[in-house]
Amino acid sequence: MRKLPHNFLLFTCMFVVPLFFCKKQVDFAEAVVHNHLPSLSLNVSSSSIALFQANAKLNSVRFDWGYNGTILNDAIFYTLQFSLVDDQFETPLEVPLGSSLAAGFSVEEFNQLMHKLIEPGDVGDVAARIKYMRQVAYNQKIVSGEEIYYSDQVLLKVSTYRPIISYESPDYFTLPGNYQSWDPLLAPRIVSKPGEREYEGYVYFPIEYPQFLLVNGSKWSDFVFAFIGGNKFGIKGTSLSIFGGKGTYLINASTNTNTWAYTKIKSWGITGSAVQNSGKFDVEMMQDITNSCIWTVNVNLVAGDLIFRANNDNAIKFGNEWPAIDHIPDYNAEAIHITKAGNYTIELDLSIAGNYLYHIHKNRQQ
Repeated sequence: MRKLPHNFLLFTCMFVVPLFFCKKQVDFAEAVVHNHLPSLSLNVSSSSIALFQANAKLNSVRFDWGYNGTILNDAIFYTLQFSLVDDQFETPLEVPLGSSLAAGFSVEEFNQLMHKLIEPGDVGDVAARIKYMRQVAYNQKIVSGEEIYYSDQVLLKVSTYRPIISYESPDYFTLPGNYQSWDPLLAPRIVSKPGEREYEGYVYFPIEYPQFLLVNGSKWSDFVFAFIGGNKFGIKGTSLSIFGGKGTYLINASTNTNTWAYTKIKSWGITGSAVQNSGKFDVEMMQDITNSCIWTVNVNLVAGDLIFRANNDNAIKFGNEWPAIDHIPDYNAEAIHITKAGNYTIELDLSIAGNYLYHIHKNRQQ
């Protein structure tokens, strides 16, 4: 029998062998990408979750999931998604979890997370689910599954809390005066960030000629400061007086310079590219009839930005510092972003010194 030349065998191997191995590589990738994953079951430790600041460091809720007895050897990447029930995961809140099969949250952690969906201090109906897909490393590249899978939803009733920062002496002053029977224990407060010694707060005076003293605590036995002339306060003097009549005032005091000042708040409003206001005036907010340091407005907005301004002027204005998810108004900060047009209820709450808060709630169309 005639033998094939050596160079022919070499030539054949050069083409056939690589084709064989190329096919194996393609088949492997096809299997990784297109093999369907089994359905997944999501479990939650409790469907009714009441969050309280006193329990901030305790465990609040735990989620875990599995494949109903099926064991997978591939690397699966999981993301825990949350949405208000009415929003039906239109723009879900996501928590990437890698390959973990469980996730637990402390009360404080879950409260902060839920504030992205529910206003602080409110109750909401929340849906949770797992988004999952296959991802493996092959030839130093990530091969991702084209198909994304979702578990069934679990429904949660979540009540959040508004976190309150407690200020200790000497980081607060009480303002006992003739407008509230000179009681330092029940008097409104102005506060300072620890160590800064610059105090402020919003106070409503219900009488035409308010007078008060600055008490560096909540008892008359604490340090008491009075008016000593000009814009100064000191140990001995007379009552500090407001000459603008009854109303809400921003009160400032500094123990760095022993000076004080007040500004009457005639209005709070909103302005910016998200606000469809014609002319030079802001859309004015209404003062709450039960708490004169809270303002609200119902308004139609478009996608854009807005800020809060006092007295239709930039002297006192609020935005929100990045990452803008804490609902805390910050002086002279970045504008607040509105991503969707619609009708909104907006509230600015300045009733607790050092714990200011705003709500921007998009109302559902009827």
